Amino acid sequence: MDTLWAPRLVFSGQFQADPSTVNNDPEHFNSAKFRSNYQLPGPDVVNGWWNPHGTGAWRFRDCRVTQVVYADGTSTDDPNVDSVIGLSLNDADQQVEGKIVDLDSEQQMVSEIWGFQVLLGQSEAGTGFRSDFLVSPFADIWTRYPQGQPDSCFGAFYQSTLRLTDGVHPGDSRFLAELADQTTNGQLSIRFNVDGYDDVSTSPTFKFGRVVGWIRPYSPSEPVHFVAGRALWAVPQLPGNVPAVNTVYGQIETRIDQQILMLDLGNSLPTTSPGGPFADIGRIYAALLPGDQDPVLIEEICYSTPNWYQRTAGIATIALTADQVQQASMTPLGIVQSSSQGIVPILAERSDGSFLRADDFVFRLNPGEEAHTKFYATKFGQRAVGQKISLGYDPTIMQQQTTQGPVPGPQDVGVPKEAFTFPTTITTGEDGTAQLSMKARDPQHPRDYIDGQVYGVSYAEGDTPPSEGSVQNPSAILSALVWSGYTIPQRPTWLRDVRPILEQYANLYPVMMPIVNLANYASLLSRREVLKNVFAAPVEDPNYMPVTRDLSLAKRTMIRQWLDEPLYMELNSVEDLRMALQQALQLEHATIPPYLCALYSIKPGANVEVAELIRSVVIEEMLHMALACNVLISIGGAPKIGQPGFVPRYPGPLPGGLRGGLTVRLRRCSIAQIRDVFMSIEEPSETAESSDGRVGPQDPRFHHQFTIAWFYQEIIRALKELSGSGQITFGHTERQVKDWTGPGQLYVIDSLEKAELSLKEIMEQGEGATPLDPDDTDQELAHYYKFSEIVEGRRIVMEKDGFSYSGPPIPFDPDGVWPMVDDPDIALLPRGSRARILSEEFAHSYQALLNGLHRTFNGNPDNLSQSIGMMYSLATSARQLMQTPSGRDDGTTAGPTFQLPFPL
Repeated sequence: MDTLWAPRLVFSGQFQADPSTVNNDPEHFNSAKFRSNYQLPGPDVVNGWWNPHGTGAWRFRDCRVTQVVYADGTSTDDPNVDSVIGLSLNDADQQVEGKIVDLDSEQQMVSEIWGFQVLLGQSEAGTGFRSDFLVSPFADIWTRYPQGQPDSCFGAFYQSTLRLTDGVHPGDSRFLAELADQTTNGQLSIRFNVDGYDDVSTSPTFKFGRVVGWIRPYSPSEPVHFVAGRALWAVPQLPGNVPAVNTVYGQIETRIDQQILMLDLGNSLPTTSPGGPFADIGRIYAALLPGDQDPVLIEEICYSTPNWYQRTAGIATIALTADQVQQASMTPLGIVQSSSQGIVPILAERSDGSFLRADDFVFRLNPGEEAHTKFYATKFGQRAVGQKISLGYDPTIMQQQTTQGPVPGPQDVGVPKEAFTFPTTITTGEDGTAQLSMKARDPQHPRDYIDGQVYGVSYAEGDTPPSEGSVQNPSAILSALVWSGYTIPQRPTWLRDVRPILEQYANLYPVMMPIVNLANYASLLSRREVLKNVFAAPVEDPNYMPVTRDLSLAKRTMIRQWLDEPLYMELNSVEDLRMALQQALQLEHATIPPYLCALYSIKPGANVEVAELIRSVVIEEMLHMALACNVLISIGGAPKIGQPGFVPRYPGPLPGGLRGGLTVRLRRCSIAQIRDVFMSIEEPSETAESSDGRVGPQDPRFHHQFTIAWFYQEIIRALKELSGSGQITFGHTERQVKDWTGPGQLYVIDSLEKAELSLKEIMEQGEGATPLDPDDTDQELAHYYKFSEIVEGRRIVMEKDGFSYSGPPIPFDPDGVWPMVDDPDIALLPRGSRARILSEEFAHSYQALLNGLHRTFNGNPDNLSQSIGMMYSLATSARQLMQTPSGRDDGTTAGPTFQLPFPL
């Protein structure tokens, strides 16, 4: 066998893992039901769990060499003997840190480290090395501290290879000289144990844990991710109060003229606290377990010696006699506990000495791709030739993770089986290994809102695979994610192709929001060149966004293609046009909550003129919504109103990324809110000049392609083209809403002319380039100019050469406004509080209103009066909230959240 254990370097210190816990919950992938509170921290599995804004970073921190073992078996922990002792072992200093990545939200128990570098000392100064860590998942995860809570209770290990980028530089270190001499293939082997993770956000060591490990030469004949030697498994029923222990791996090897038993207990012993000392499991011994006979003790393992773990990485080194070597060649090894009650095994090798493990056990596949792994089979530490291995589907571990939070995610894991196939038996060759090939086909969309499907494959020696659910170690099964098939459109567009994908990941990785809002067209364009580089990088690159490792090759390719030509929309089909009109009604609805918040925040009898102007805008926005619905209905579409995906999140952009750079917020009425938000929403592409030379704000961020007017102009163009080609006709008038008593006209759409008039009415009322439309019989100011009157403090007077703010004053008294908290959120209110109860009542009323509107515009137009009645109920609830303390001890009151009710 290869020399596996020396020369060996031991290190200890801390690791940092900074995952985004929003995407831990499968239900959070459902964009249609995603809620803003999922991006807020919460206890246990509430909201976005304990670290919703995680960066995905993975790194070493303050790791130092604690001991080295030379090739002859001698060792030292004295820096005066070997200068490598005390050297730092840390991560990248010339690139970004590595990333920790789950395979899938429904398989989180094999998380991998990507793009990680390991640096020892300073190779540039002549001592140490620089290396790249081969992507690896953690293995043998278990509850190391039983009294702890996830994730502090867990322990696991990572084992992989380090690819040296410039060799080992020995300096004056004997150990490094030996390491350089025995490293002939440019690779080292590394294993490190992780435990004691701190997931308490108020702790100074939040997101850090303990890491202890070893590094040694790597031989191409050995596995990358484990030691193909002997495995000692935990005995199911431990005596007395002995805490649970975990698998120990070992090997007997020759060192000069000695036979040495090496046992790695680094991930095997329980602790008394997260990352703390080992629990007392009594005196334990390495032993031989000869069948029904009493155990034969070999040597005590002194695990409780101070700093034993940090100095040895948990490796016990035991010299064997010739008789012990001979007996061990056909007798199971074990670890036994010795007490007054006798000698009892707590870990034991299988009676036949068998051990089987697949080297690679985590796979990501696109349809049509193959994956491969190598199995290693041993008997009493020797490679097993001609060993038959049986394999079978086993989705149990994935099924156990479909429900992470209060609401279950997709339940149908592991199907269809034909999308992931493999031979049911393979046999090891002369070297005790066997290759397995697995093939992926398109699984379609069995999980609906989560791309692809996850599969589990269990395996065992012999003619029969394990029964489903009998293998609970995630690293002892094969886990595969097979992406759904995807056809790349010839000309991808934002609205149809890109947004549905990236909006999901904007939800799941909120840490990216300050850099780029993946759900916002304008934000993406502002980072276009950076994103092109990111999406073109190798998947192992640490600069690769976590988002992109969750995407199939076809979807990544499509996004790269779109970044070269970032079309917003291309309305050349009926389906695209209906999608745009649905976007239009969502856009019109999205403006109503901020306007209503401002309106409801005005105290009774105060700011009367301001309230009337805002109220008139709200009424016209409702008309605009109805007009968009009628146009959609007329061409055979069905408005979708009231689903969670329909409701925007505040603060946030306008639906579709229009008006790029604008963040819409729910705030009380103020001149700043009206000027900076409301007028920006309604700003025309071109504003008329007043008689005194003043014009509306001309922010260069508001490129014409992002304006609402441009959006409607494109819809009108598509209506004309598709109507002219005979692809659409106008009708379904019996399903359209006809009654309207407010300003403006609600058209029943039975022709292209009526459809065009409807959309032009929306444009003129909302984004009119002049204060008054000459054809408007109601003589209503465009919304932009109504808001400008409030900001200017005077009515507009139309003049021969333009207009001026010279009419009657429009006073605004800030004291006449309730001090509503900014961007109210139900999730931030204490359960049982008055503000929470009223907010939940408002949410139910808001849901009822949207449900009523959905019913009205889907075949029941006479239901409109009921929906209008709900508006009055909503206003009453909102005004109650405005007078209820928010509970923040800052003098603010609660306010309407415009969120849908939280699931119970």
